[in-house]
Amino acid sequence: MFEDVKSKKVFEFFEAISRIPRGSGNEAGIADYICGFAAERGLDAYRDGANNVFVTKEASPGRESAPSVVLQGHLDMVCEADPGTEHDFTKDPLKLVQEGDILSAEGTTLGADDGVAVAIMLALLDSDEDLPRIECLFTTSEEVGLDGMKAFDMGRIRSRMMINLDSAEEGIATVSCAGGVRTDINLDMPLAPADGWDFYKTSVSGLFGGHSGEDIALGRTNAVDASATILRFISASSDVRIVSWSGGTKDNAIPRSCEAVFAVPAGTDPQDAFDEAVYVLKTRLTDDDAGFNATLDKASPHDAADVASSRRLIDLMSQLRSGPLEKERGMSDMVETSYNVGVMRTGGGKAKITLSSRSSVSEKLDDLELKLSALGRLAGGTVVHRNRYPGWKYREGTELQKLYSSVFGKMYGRKPVITGIHAGLECGLVSDAIPDMDIISLGPNIKDLHSPSETLEIPTLDRLYQLVVRMLGEIR
Repeated sequence: MFEDVKSKKVFEFFEAISRIPRGSGNEAGIADYICGFAAERGLDAYRDGANNVFVTKEASPGRESAPSVVLQGHLDMVCEADPGTEHDFTKDPLKLVQEGDILSAEGTTLGADDGVAVAIMLALLDSDEDLPRIECLFTTSEEVGLDGMKAFDMGRIRSRMMINLDSAEEGIATVSCAGGVRTDINLDMPLAPADGWDFYKTSVSGLFGGHSGEDIALGRTNAVDASATILRFISASSDVRIVSWSGGTKDNAIPRSCEAVFAVPAGTDPQDAFDEAVYVLKTRLTDDDAGFNATLDKASPHDAADVASSRRLIDLMSQLRSGPLEKERGMSDMVETSYNVGVMRTGGGKAKITLSSRSSVSEKLDDLELKLSALGRLAGGTVVHRNRYPGWKYREGTELQKLYSSVFGKMYGRKPVITGIHAGLECGLVSDAIPDMDIISLGPNIKDLHSPSETLEIPTLDRLYQLVVRMLGEIR
C-alpha cells in the first residue's frame, strides 16, 4: 500500500494510527502511542488530564533564530458504520481500502478527519528536514464540542504562527470559522397501555448524511426531519400516540436514518397520509439522496405516550427544520447561521433532541439559543445549551497567508483560494485565547466526512505534506 507516494512516512503513520481505536472520548490509546513515539526520539512531550499531547522539536542547526510554528490537529474521529457492518470502534482496527488514488475504510468512517493531521505531525517530528522549532499539538474530543482544546493550557504555546491541519480540500485555505453550541431539549413522554389502538412502524433510510456544518448548504435531507414530516401528515388526519422515535447517532452529523413506532385508533389506515408525506419529501431530495427509502409497516402492540404528549413532540419536531438560516454578507456561497437536529431518542418515558447550531456571528448564536429555548418551553420541555465555542474572525493578508500563497503558487502554478468555513475549528479557541496568533488551516481532499462513505484522495495528502515542509523551510 502507498508505494507511489513521495511522503511515504506520512502514510505509514496513517496506517499505524488506523490500527488504534480513537473515537471521541476514547483517545487514551492514541495518546499513549504519541507519548511513546516522542520518548523514543528524545522529544519533549506534555500530556494533560484530557489526553491532549503537546510535543516540541527544537530547530534544525542554523534555524534557531527563526520564529517557531505550532502545528495542530485532533486525535479523535467520528465513528460511523454502514448498516450490517460489524465493527467495534472501541477495540477493532480500521480496515483501510485503497482503490487507485482513493483511500477509504471497509464499512466505516476512515478517520482522515483528522488522522491526516496526526500523520503529518508525526512525520515532521520524525524527519530530518531543515525546520524551525515546531510545536505539535494533538487534541482530543474535537468532534464532540472541541473539549480537548478547551481543557488545554494555551500558555504552553510559544509560537505566534499556527498551521491547523483540519481542513478538507486541497488548494483551499481556511482563515475563519463558525462558532457553535449544542442544545438538548428534553420532554416527558410517560407511557401507558394503548388498548383499542393499531400500531405501525415507519422507517426512513438510505439518505446520504454528512457533516452538519460543512455539508449543511448542500440541501441533503435530514432523516429525523423526514420522519417528523411523515408523522405530521399522519397526525393531521388522526390521533397519534408515540411508542418510540429514534434517529441519528452524532450531534454533528446529518442523520441518515430514523425509525418511529406509533399507534392510531383501531381501524384507522395511515397509508394515504404516509404516501402524501413521502411524495412531498421526494420533491425535496437532492441527487445525493437518491437512495432515500421510506416504509410503513404494521407493528406489535406496546405502551405508548398519550395523544397530547405525542402531538407536542410532533409539533416541536416539525418546527425544528434543519438547514441554513442565513448566508454570509458578501459571500453568497457561505452559510453564516444554521442548525441541525443530530440525534433524536425516546425511552424510559422521556424524549431527548440534540441540535448543533452554528454561526460566525456570536449574536446570532445568542438569538438561536433564545429561539430554541422558547420552542422547547412551548412543547413543555426543558432546554440546556452546552459546549459553546467561539468563532475565528477573518483577518486579511496576514504573513502566514502570504507565505502559503507564495509556496502554493510555486508548487501548483496558480493561486489558492483563501476563505472561511461554516464549521467549528479549534482555531477559534486558539484565536480567542491568543489574539495575536496568525493562523491558517489546510487539508487534503477528504470527501463525505463523518459518514462511512468518507474518502481521502491520496496524492493530495502527499502534496500537502510537501507544501507544509516548504512553508516551514521558508520561515526565517
